[in-house]
Amino acid sequence: MHYRYPEAEFGPAPIEGHMRAFQVYLNGKVICTAGVGDDGVLTTNVTSVTGIRNTPSGRSESVQSEDLFIQVGGLISPRREHVGWLQRSLRLGDDVRITVVERESVDRPRSRKRTDPTQELRAQKKYVRQMAKRLGWRIVPLRKQGA
Repeated sequence: MHYRYPEAEFGPAPIEGHMRAFQVYLNGKVICTAGVGDDGVLTTNVTSVTGIRNTPSGRSESVQSEDLFIQVGGLISPRREHVGWLQRSLRLGDDVRITVVERESVDRPRSRKRTDPTQELRAQKKYVRQMAKRLGWRIVPLRKQGA
């Protein structure tokens, strides 16, 4: 279940063949060891969301809502690939611990998603148009040189 990131896929090998990794524990047990090589972003988040929300049926009555969870993920920069090891609910009293370690291998990510540059540009343009409309701005395209 461990994966050693090949040098050809993720850029030069880390110093001495090691990579920085997060070893994540829940209630004393290792739940994952995550790492992205030597060029990327690695995150572990514990999130609590509380508040009053409308009911799913859309009725005006509101219900108290609470979400408590942990996520472990990252970005392998050279490949523009988002990876995820864990998204799991937590309960009050859970003990979460993260140890920063050096490893030659880490657990295989459970999810992988590469960014499509064409779709990303399309989404960015759509967002800019929406914000311009909301702010009352007008977008004026630049003229192509030589035209």
